[in-house]
Amino acid sequence: MPRSTSRRGRAAALAAAAATAPAAVWVVHPVLSTVIAGLGAAAGLAVVITALFGSDRFSERAFRLLRWLADRPEPSKRDRG
Repeated sequence: MPRSTSRRGRAAALAAAAATAPAAVWVVHPVLSTVIAGLGAAAGLAVVITALFGSDRFSERAFRLLRWLADRPEPSKRDRG
């Protein structure tokens, strides 16, 4: 997968993919589309809740996933404390 040259480009691609899948399934079956959209929202909510309220190990992994999705670099060891 080629890397996007801008952060906004990657965010736009993720948002487009998240919106396109339920929209494409809506043509086949509206209820299935609602289920897929709900599962995506639940997965995103689970990552955010884990990042905020999880144990230190899981919280760090969730924040790393969010940084990866936003295409931001890992913080240096000095910044971690």
